[in-house]
Formats: sequence, structure tokens, C-alpha cells
Amino acid sequence: MTPHWRATESLSSTTMINTYQTSAFPPQPPPRHTSLPAEHLAPRRGPTRAVVRVLGLVVVLHLLLSCGGFYYLYTGRMISPLESAKPNEEGKISAQTSERRSEKASPKVMAGMTVKRPPSDIRSTPSRSGGGQYLQWNMDHSILKNVGYYWASWLKVQQPGDYYVYARVSFSGGGTEGMPLVSMVKRKHNDTGKPHDVMKAYCSLGNHNTGPCTASQGQVLSLQMGNLLSVWVENHTWVDYERGATTFGMFKL
Repeated sequence: MTPHWRATESLSSTTMINTYQTSAFPPQPPPRHTSLPAEHLAPRRGPTRAVVRVLGLVVVLHLLLSCGGFYYLYTGRMISPLESAKPNEEGKISAQTSERRSEKASPKVMAGMTVKRPPSDIRSTPSRSGGGQYLQWNMDHSILKNVGYYWASWLKVQQPGDYYVYARVSFSGGGTEGMPLVSMVKRKHNDTGKPHDVMKAYCSLGNHNTGPCTASQGQVLSLQMGNLLSVWVENHTWVDYERGATTFGMFKL
């Protein structure tokens, strides 16, 4: 028994020893640590400073633009009310210049007449046209601009167009009791034409023909060059010759 166990043990030992015998190559040993140059071991430096500078410039530029925009908006809001409140002198000057140019291009056409007391020798003489008399005008207190003056009583149209014609005649007495007093604006087409009535107004003196009355009239008339206008009354002696009481005029529209 003992020899057999020993043989078995010897065989097992041999077998165990043989298990470590293999045909595979043994693993290679790990590489030895070799020393690298210092330049390879040092950390690499990227473009850190350049990036920081660029970002700083961008931030500064953004701040400048923001401050400039805020200042522009703030000052614009503050200045605009002041400019609208204070008068624009340049605008006034340009407006006055344009008005002067327009006046030169289209001069005013108007007449404003004040009545003149007639000479004593014709105060009660009727006009040659029959029945009535034409008022005469005081040129010292009258205004004429581009309107002619004809035979002491007539206004002569020099520019055709539409005119507003007005007349105000004040009476201080005369006439038949209870009968209204009349004043008319008459027109002639030319110097030799026959006068025609274009406007008519009445007023009454009241009881016993006392107290003044005023007959006023105004109308837009289309007039041609050479037309003549005048104011007609029944009698000069009934007219009030106080300054401003009796007037006659026209102006082009």
C-alpha cells in the first residue's frame, strides 16, 4: 500500500509540475520608464491673454455704445419740447420772406374811400344821369391799391376778377316823412357806358325825419377790366359827412 501511494503521489507531483509547462511565449516585460524632455512635460499655454483682451474690448465698446444711445435719447427728449416751445426765428424770417414774395407776385387790389363834402354850388344840383347825385371821395383819407379813380366819384377796375364791394351811407335828415332813404351802388362797363344798379339799401329816419340812419350793403361781384363803380343817393344834403360815417370800398378775392 505504501509503495503504491508513493507512486501515485509521485505521479501527481509530476503531473502538477508539468502543468506549468506550455508552448506559449511568456508575456513581455513592461516598458521601462524613460525620462522625457522638460519641454514635453511643461503644460502648453493657449491664447488666453489675446482672448481676454478681445473680450475686454468688446465689453468696453458695448458700454460706450449703450451710454451713447442713452445720452442721445435722453437729450433728444429734453431738447425737443424746448425747441417746440420757443419760437423759431428762422421759420418766422422765411415766412415773412415768402409773404413778401407772394405780395410782389400778386399785389393787393383794394380801395377804401371816405366821403367828401361837395362844393356848395353843386350840393343841391342833381346829376346829369337824372334824379340823384353820385358821392365824391376824399383822397386825403382814402386808400387805393391797383384801382383807378375816375371823375371824383368812380372807382375803375384795373384787374378783372371777383371783388367784394361794400358801401355804407349814413343820412342825417331830409326826404319825405315816413319814406325810407335809399343808396345804390351803380356800375358802368366802360367810360361811356350807361350806369346800372348792382346793389341797393334803405334806411328810415324815424318819426318826423329826425335822427340818423345808415344804409349798408355788400356783395361779391365779378368785374371786368375797365368797369366803373360809384355810390348814388337822392340828394347830397341828406348825407352825413362826419368822418367814418359814409364809406365805400372794394377788394379783390
